[in-house]
Amino acid sequence: MTGKGRQLAGLLAEWLYPRVCPNSSCGKPSDRPGRSLCWECFRTVELYRESLCERCGAHAEGRVGHAFECGVCREVRPHFDRARSAGRFRGTLREMIHGFKYGKALWLCQDLTDFLAGCLTAHFDPVAVDVVVPVPLHPVRERERSYNQAALLARALAERIGRRYDDRALRRMRHTETQTHLDAVRRRLNMRGAFEVVRPAWVTQRCVLLVDDVMTTGATLDACAHALKRAGARTVWALTVARG
Repeated sequence: MTGKGRQLAGLLAEWLYPRVCPNSSCGKPSDRPGRSLCWECFRTVELYRESLCERCGAHAEGRVGHAFECGVCREVRPHFDRARSAGRFRGTLREMIHGFKYGKALWLCQDLTDFLAGCLTAHFDPVAVDVVVPVPLHPVRERERSYNQAALLARALAERIGRRYDDRALRRMRHTETQTHLDAVRRRLNMRGAFEVVRPAWVTQRCVLLVDDVMTTGATLDACAHALKRAGARTVWALTVARG
């Protein structure tokens, strides 16, 4: 199908199946072309803009007018050079991510990529990125879910910014315990040695943009960054849609 054909098919699909806002308290037809989240609900998403730790992006309550590193990063320095999340993991954004991750609401990919792209532009230099790499799932978990939500987001973002996408450079070695109910220390221990780089030539001396859906303590991103740095990556930036 040609580009014009795809465009016409997309317009026909939009007409036959109009997009509905994924916010459960809204449900109105979307007024954002090509997107599901309506403008009114889009404006309710709490985005991180200032008072952020220079290293991990943790938000400090109140306005901080100078560069700082949080106590956690000073105590246990992460392996990534910088991490940022677009918004707070609650409300509409939390509902969208849960639907995308667990409910197979794959039509939300471009909406969520919008948040990633905005965060990337605000806090990083997209031109400096050499390769976009998703946080990998273990094959067992990916078969259970039938897709890796981080890979879908990373691919969409790479296409958006015109950078190479590689979902095979980094591999998860262990089927780790779910992180949901673990504290920060146990999360780090759970992730230790969980990842390895299987294609070092693709990351050596490159700026790697590591993409995931949600950052909580940063243990998973840190373990991935550790493997990438050991394989020779010059810079590792971590980017997520939300921070919990």
